[in-house]
Amino acid sequence: MALLSKLHPVVLKAGTSKASNILEGYAAFWKIPYQLNILNAEESIIFTSDRATAFQSPSNHSVILTPVGREEAEKAASDAGAGVSSEKRLVRLPVRRGITVSMKANVYEYSGSRIEPVLLSKRIPILSRVHGTNVHLLGIDLVGEYTRLVHDGFEQVPSRRFSLVSKLPFSYQSIPAFIRNRSFRSEKGLSELTEENLGPVECLRAVFLASVVKIAGPVPRIGFWRRGKGYALSVTHDVETSTGLEKGAERLMEVEGRLKIRSTWNIPSDRYPLNAASLTNLAKNGEVGAHDTKHDGRLVFLSVRELTLRLASCRAEIESRADQKIQGFRAPLLQHSLGLAEALSHSGYEYDSSCPSWEILSPTSLRPHGVGTVFPFYMHKILEIPVSLPQDHQLIRVAGQKPSAAVDLLLQLSTWIRGVGGACVLLVHPDYEFAEPGNKREYERLLERFRSDPDCDIMTLGEMTEWWNMRSQARIQIDDGNLSIACQGPMQGAGDLQAQLVTGYGDDGFRVVNVS
Repeated sequence: MALLSKLHPVVLKAGTSKASNILEGYAAFWKIPYQLNILNAEESIIFTSDRATAFQSPSNHSVILTPVGREEAEKAASDAGAGVSSEKRLVRLPVRRGITVSMKANVYEYSGSRIEPVLLSKRIPILSRVHGTNVHLLGIDLVGEYTRLVHDGFEQVPSRRFSLVSKLPFSYQSIPAFIRNRSFRSEKGLSELTEENLGPVECLRAVFLASVVKIAGPVPRIGFWRRGKGYALSVTHDVETSTGLEKGAERLMEVEGRLKIRSTWNIPSDRYPLNAASLTNLAKNGEVGAHDTKHDGRLVFLSVRELTLRLASCRAEIESRADQKIQGFRAPLLQHSLGLAEALSHSGYEYDSSCPSWEILSPTSLRPHGVGTVFPFYMHKILEIPVSLPQDHQLIRVAGQKPSAAVDLLLQLSTWIRGVGGACVLLVHPDYEFAEPGNKREYERLLERFRSDPDCDIMTLGEMTEWWNMRSQARIQIDDGNLSIACQGPMQGAGDLQAQLVTGYGDDGFRVVNVS
């Protein structure tokens, strides 16, 4: 392929280890080839957060500088002989025809006779070249914004009211359901289920790749999902009651079995009597995950040591009952924290799926909340798979939607996730409305849309974890002008990894071709 002769090495160089890890995370997400801190005579693209690196690099290297914080942006403007202003703006960029990613962020707008816009969001300059130099200035702080959205967003702060309730001598579940549902009612949150809340991190990632493609030309990468697939679906269930386990699960499995969809069933180990036959049946028709011990909502108040012991106990009990290895965990109330991720790693779990991409009203913090991405990411050596679609409880019990309206909204949101190539993670409780006999047709309508889409890669959370881990360990390899994918040793399914070439970026987003 002639375009391969035009490839330029990408070098990441940051001023701090934290910034270096975040920049490396962008490149690793796209699976583009890169080097860390290695500058050589070959013409390269340097992506950096360090001003000294940007303005002192050899003239044969093109540089993209993402200053960290306002002070660094002002110093970068001074070094470039330009002015800079900062304002909170809505940034929106196309990623493919008809699909955009967006976020609200502080945008540093550089101005002056030496500033030449290269990448625009409508009329807002996102990337600008300093005239007469090889330096390009990014108007978005890719390091600071990622920290704010993911690292800071991962640490969920309980509200004062929830903290008081959690200290009562009985579980919050002892409060009658109609009282709990009334206190969580919030219909206005539906209007906030937008792309800038569900996936602002996707906007940051698009800025990173678009900047590289604009400056470097063609860039090779590895596709997100199995060859021939454009996005993924995982159907998951949190089983909160014995009724849900014995009756609701059977109704949902009937629909899933007809559509040949295997799902993930998350079970609490000590909340209600567990029937080994029921758990074995769930494992046979999908997989079983852990859902804490008593489902009392107190995980966010425990130390790492206490969490590790509790999570290990839960895992061991569920494994013995289901006769299946337990790979993953989901916390009650979708609670999450850095301490919980660390404890999951210590107690032998391979993935967690406790973070919403965006939640109308978190029962723990009593405010809208999310980590802002619809793709898996790593935290404390644990793969975090966000619940990217709003769960049934939020739409029906919190926002007051009818099941049919909830399905309509879920399908609408999944269309956008499909467009960005993300993971649709659906959470349906067998204890709630979709498991009622009268709503079986609506549940079937929801799943049928995915099953009938040849672009959809349907997998359990455990299967998604195995796939994402394999993709993360693979790398692009270029030998004698040929593009291929190299893996660390033989891996089952590695042949389904798809090498791609991003040939350009424009008004219709990224131009991508598959490389056989």
